[in-house]
Amino acid sequence: MALFGGQRDAALFRKINKELITDIIDTEVYFYKLIIDETKANLYGEGKNKTYYNPVKIPTLVDRTNAEQIFDDFGSSYTRNVNFYFLRDILKDKNVYPEVGDVIEWNDEQHIVDVIFTNQFFAGKNPDTWDGGDSQGYNLSVICETHVAKRSQLQLKDDFRAGVNDNTNDLPVGI
Repeated sequence: MALFGGQRDAALFRKINKELITDIIDTEVYFYKLIIDETKANLYGEGKNKTYYNPVKIPTLVDRTNAEQIFDDFGSSYTRNVNFYFLRDILKDKNVYPEVGDVIEWNDEQHIVDVIFTNQFFAGKNPDTWDGGDSQGYNLSVICETHVAKRSQLQLKDDFRAGVNDNTNDLPVGI
C-alpha cells in the first residue's frame, strides 16, 4: 500500500481545493442543463429550438483562448474555445453532471459543451477501477471543453428590459 494517497490525504486535498475554488478564486458560471425530452429533433437527430432547465451557479476555473475572427455570408463574428474545470465534489453537491450540448454562461458569453474529460485522479489512482480498492486516490475534476455560441443560436433568457414602469411611470433602474 502506498504511503501517500489514502483517504486522509484525499480529504485534506478535497478541503483545500474546495476552499481555493469557492473562497479565493471565486469565479462562478451559470450552468444550463439541456432538457432532452422537451427538445424536438429533426430527421437527423438535431434540435433547432432547444429547451434548458433554469441555470445553476457553480464555482469553477476558466481557461480561455484568444478570440478568432470569422468572416462569412452573414458578416463578421468570432469564435473562441474555453475550458471550464469543475471540482467533482461541488458538482455532486449541486446535483449537476455536465453532458455534451449543455450551456455554460460566463463573461456575457454562452458556451456550448463539446467534450468532457473526467480523468484527473488524486495520486494517479481511480478508486472505481484501481485493483487496490477505494482506499487510495479519488476522482478529482470534470473538465468541459466548449466553444462560444452565437447569440442568435441560443434562446436562454431575455435579461434586458426597456420601457416605463407602470406603477410609477419612472424609467427602469439602470437606464
